[in-house]
Amino acid sequence: MSFSRTNNATKVAIDTNKIFASGTFKNVWQGDYTDGARKGELCVAKEFKSGSVFQSHYFEEELEIIRHSQAIIDAFAAAGVIRARILLNIPEVWVYDETGENILVEPMIENFEKFNSNTGWAPRTGDAWSEAMQALSHFSYHDSNQKFLLCDLQGGSYRDGYILTDPAIMSRTKTCGPADLGPDGINSFFHRHRCGRFCNRKWLKPAMVKQARYAARRGTTMALLPTRQSRMPLTSVRE
Repeated sequence: MSFSRTNNATKVAIDTNKIFASGTFKNVWQGDYTDGARKGELCVAKEFKSGSVFQSHYFEEELEIIRHSQAIIDAFAAAGVIRARILLNIPEVWVYDETGENILVEPMIENFEKFNSNTGWAPRTGDAWSEAMQALSHFSYHDSNQKFLLCDLQGGSYRDGYILTDPAIMSRTKTCGPADLGPDGINSFFHRHRCGRFCNRKWLKPAMVKQARYAARRGTTMALLPTRQSRMPLTSVRE
């Protein structure tokens, strides 16, 4: 069984007069579905920043991360770690009629909150709902035999479960998009992770490090490009 939440619609009207929200990589616009089973319900449209709206590989990479995240969430559900359901919003690539620009469209999430980041930030509330999300991240690392870490968890918590959107995955090989900080990111995350009531003490962890490579940030931290040592510095070039 796949725990997903899809558009289930064919048309939307997006209000582009005002940005609804903005993250590290994307701007978010609010709209509503105008045709299909979700007609009349709210949705959001997400655009990548930095002029990437016409570049298909950004969207393909994003959707691959979503597919991988869905598999992790399904495995977490099958393991029966918590009773509450966790649904994942599944965006689709749609196109603006007027401009031909690509956008990611998905259903709106109410009660939006951040559960953790890709540097290991997490609210220290002692709340069971937050601890369940930290357990999901820890489980992903254990269940993948230390290859992947599902993190940057955000979305809405409801009476009987969660809806998540836009998660990140970090990997040993640093191949899961711009929010994948690689082994240093995984170590930074676990440097700050505190197991709660839903973590299993037998779950795997990386070897502890004395100092985290990345500072804790509530927002998403983007991986830096490696320095090209063979090239002259930009400061030596006349603007």
